[in-house]
Amino acid sequence: MCTGVAMSSGVLGLDEDLRDHLVAHLNQNLATLTDLASAYDQAHWNVAGPHFAQLHELFDRFADQTREYMDMLAERAVTLGGIARGTLQAAAENSTLPAFPLSERSQWRLVEELIQRLEHIAADLRQAMDASADEAATEDVFIEVLRGIEKQHWVLREHLA
Repeated sequence: MCTGVAMSSGVLGLDEDLRDHLVAHLNQNLATLTDLASAYDQAHWNVAGPHFAQLHELFDRFADQTREYMDMLAERAVTLGGIARGTLQAAAENSTLPAFPLSERSQWRLVEELIQRLEHIAADLRQAMDASADEAATEDVFIEVLRGIEKQHWVLREHLA
């Protein structure tokens, strides 16, 4: 139904350059979180040691949580008028994480590897928050994801205490 009201070329009244900038940060973090979810799956499938059962379940739960964070980032990118780039190929091309060791099975080494990745992701998310400071709704998405990543980091760090 045409209301006769001229529609702005911008989505939600945001400047197009700002939207493009925000979508780029959302997709960068989406790629990195896709990589993290895959690392959690790798650890889940291969963990060995006396705490196998607990870590096996924990890695699976954190993979699921990470996929929820991915969904938040992807949906925000689309809400802003962008395209969510969430394929494994996009993650392989754009993740900022180092390759996860595919032959590792030691429960403690896997926990250490995941902690290092969470620290890296937290730094990326803080940069994205700074870059989105002029757009509170997107900044809030980054804050919520960071809060979850920090909690995962805390729980894993306590396994090494």
